[in-house]
Amino acid sequence: MIEVVDPNPPVIANRNHIIGDTFAKPLEAKTFMPRLAMRDYKWSITLPAERNKELDDVLEYKLEGNNITVTWTAMISGSYVLHYGPLEKTVLIESLF
Repeated sequence: MIEVVDPNPPVIANRNHIIGDTFAKPLEAKTFMPRLAMRDYKWSITLPAERNKELDDVLEYKLEGNNITVTWTAMISGSYVLHYGPLEKTVLIESLF
């Protein structure tokens, strides 16, 4: 028998996590939130694998209070890293196919 594994398992949250999915598809909006919001922490995003791309070329984001919603707008797979103060979370963008 084959066991089906959820690619986005539930996160056991502690105060050092960014809560949100690890995998996404192109054009799929994903919302992320810190487990513990800190007044001095700010959101930032880096593109580790897409060195020749600008942030605006491959994604859009919207800040809502302490949350951030990110949409990968490029029709290619890739990844980005969310930073919230010293915390970080890598999100992998899967192919549409």
